[in-house]
Amino acid sequence: MSLSLLHTIRQPVQKQFVRGLTTQSTTPSTNSSATPSKDSLIPTWQDYFKLRSKRRMFELASYGPSTIFPAAFTGSYFMQMQIDPTTTILGMDPLAAAALGTIGAGFCGFLAGPVFGDAVFKLAYRKYVPEMDVRDKTFYEHIKRNRADARLNSIRNPVPDYYGEKIQSVSDYRSWLRKQREHYRKGVFGGAAEDEANH
Repeated sequence: MSLSLLHTIRQPVQKQFVRGLTTQSTTPSTNSSATPSKDSLIPTWQDYFKLRSKRRMFELASYGPSTIFPAAFTGSYFMQMQIDPTTTILGMDPLAAAALGTIGAGFCGFLAGPVFGDAVFKLAYRKYVPEMDVRDKTFYEHIKRNRADARLNSIRNPVPDYYGEKIQSVSDYRSWLRKQREHYRKGVFGGAAEDEANH
């Protein structure tokens, strides 16, 4: 398959993707001619991305407290325990078991951090949550439909931002699309788009 034919096949899909994201629609529909509701709280995709960035900030900010508090509580609990040095806890020395338990509690809290951050965000921006859910669904449908084939992934050609987590604006969408095209071309033709264009 020639590069020009590949470009002809994929270009309509990519243009439709960009139009779908820049449209003012607040429904899951990909119809680019849709118009926003007058009562919409998230009238544009740029507004959605701003809220999405805030949600991410809440999730990142929650890592610290969700890690420190469980570890501190668990460590305090073990410090107040009266431990017989001649006994073992789960076959381990009491001090080693206490240290392992404290570290484990902190690690579990770290993993749960984004969940708590998302919950706080939804509480603080509760009126936006229904529309955010709709936008999230539409956004990820676009991502799944337009991202490069993961079967072309390799050490030299990894899939760029497979889940679209780094996209923070409409311009980021366009940049993401270009990277997906580049990944596809490198996976199929074994070279960069610029290299193919020179041949």
